[in-house]
This record gives sequence, C-alpha cells and structure tokens, in this order.
Amino acid sequence: MNRIISFLKWLSGSQFLLVKKSQVLLANKYAISQKILTELANFESRHILFATMKYPKSLQDISQEEKIPLSSVYKRIKSLKDCSLIHEQIDFAENGHVTRYYQSKIKDIEISITKFEPKIMFTKNNLVKK
Repeated sequence: MNRIISFLKWLSGSQFLLVKKSQVLLANKYAISQKILTELANFESRHILFATMKYPKSLQDISQEEKIPLSSVYKRIKSLKDCSLIHEQIDFAENGHVTRYYQSKIKDIEISITKFEPKIMFTKNNLVKK
C-alpha cells in the first residue's frame, strides 16, 4: 500500500513538472515577444536600426551620426543583438585592432495585436552580408 501511495505521489509530481515546463516555455514565448516590442518602442533602438539598414556601421559612427551617447549605443546594440534584430560583423585591421560593425537584419516591421496576442512580421534586410 505504501508503494502505491509513493508511486501516486511520484506520478503526480511528474505531471506537475511537465505542466510547469510547458508554462515556462509559454512564458518564454511571451517574454521574447515583449522584449522585441519593448526594443522597437525605444527611440534610440529605432534610430540605430534605421541608421544601419543600408550599410554596416561601427558603434562610434552610429553614436556620432545619430547623436546618441556612446554608452547608450552599447546598451541598445546589446539589446538588439539579444533580440536578433541586428547583425554583428567583425573586421581585423592590419595593425591588429578589431572593429565591429553592425547592420539591421530587418528592413520593415509590421505589428498587429489580436485577442491579446501580438503578431510581429519582419521583412528581412537583403543588404546584410554574412
């Protein structure tokens, strides 16, 4: 009898674990959508995306051209990379210095919300060279 009770406790615990994992996956899906929406709502992030649409640019170039503080550009680029909205290209100079260039992976964005579910449609930027 004790074995049956132990088995039932174990079984119910396993089912709970499965339910918990599916809730985590669902939460991650919403977290990614929310992170992308938050990033696109940010003024500096949008400027960086549009400034790097045609040509890859260094952090310093983005900062100077868009008149955004360099520290903010670093922060926004990191967030954009986390969302996979920007491509990083590494170039090695003859003197051994490493320069990183960034280019927007997206050309166009369309956002719609239906029944509390955001839908984000991206148009790929074909100018990005990998």
